[in-house]
Amino acid sequence: MIPIHHINRVDTTTAPQELTSGRSGSIGLFSVTLADNLLKDTMQYEKWRMIRQNDPVKAGNIARLVLERHDYVAGKAPLTEQGRNHFNLLTDRLKNEGIHLYKSHQFNKPIFDENAGSYASVITTAKVHPDSSFSIENSKAPGSERLKYRDCYEFLAGILEENGISYYGGNGVGSALIEQARSRGLNQNAFLTGEGITRLLCENPVEIKVSGAAESTFDELWGKIEPRLKKGAIISFSSQNTGHTGIIDREDGRWVFINSSGSPGNRRTYRVIEEDLKHEIRDRLERAKRQQTFLDITLGSVNRVLTARFENPELTEGTGLKEIDLFQVT
Repeated sequence: MIPIHHINRVDTTTAPQELTSGRSGSIGLFSVTLADNLLKDTMQYEKWRMIRQNDPVKAGNIARLVLERHDYVAGKAPLTEQGRNHFNLLTDRLKNEGIHLYKSHQFNKPIFDENAGSYASVITTAKVHPDSSFSIENSKAPGSERLKYRDCYEFLAGILEENGISYYGGNGVGSALIEQARSRGLNQNAFLTGEGITRLLCENPVEIKVSGAAESTFDELWGKIEPRLKKGAIISFSSQNTGHTGIIDREDGRWVFINSSGSPGNRRTYRVIEEDLKHEIRDRLERAKRQQTFLDITLGSVNRVLTARFENPELTEGTGLKEIDLFQVT
């Protein structure tokens, strides 16, 4: 799994299908620089400047929120009622980080149309298998609009947030993963992956390592995975220089892989899609065979005991369930 743009965007390149990790440092610096330019003419700039100097992790988180929020100001995101709600949510999250910016109703010249209806985009997705990959427009899968334009790891982080599990912020999952890496003398981004989240939040995750992909068959691999599949679990794939992560769902008697995919390097192309899980695993095994590399698959259901220190009790109390189905709130 390749790390992504989330807490400080320092390692943040992941891909829906194929991607290398060479751009990470420049992406993080670029994001923080863009945020710096956007905040320069606000009354929050001195506060931002101090955060940037003293807390790079927090600055990266703020930069992500500022850039995402600015898409609405610049007219690059849908100016609808749903967009307004998301804009205000981003503004609230910035407030929690100490940066106070206008909410939608506080602008002298309104950004959002008061009469705007719900936004329904027509999403088209390149399909490796015509019957295995499709957009989730009108689907029950979470985050179809709220979490678009995010790569697969950011999508997973957003799903955790929407299920009451804090990913961002000083006490969030991301910070815990960074601290875990530092305590082991590793690069601070070493565990900022789908596998890292799964090992932190899931009890006894399944880890299947196919070292000799050329000698393995799909039926053999599927036989190991299928008995452990659960709705709402996290699944991650990684091989040499590539990685991907998402959520498991069950639909019409088949297992489905919900993830965010798009064209590497073009964030605006990323959309949340559903794919047939069997096809996804088959494709990754065949790719590993062609490239003569390994294939690792990590699978786990989020455990309530392990997420207790990250949870918002208002969203998670009262279910009485040990394992958290990441679809249950959304």
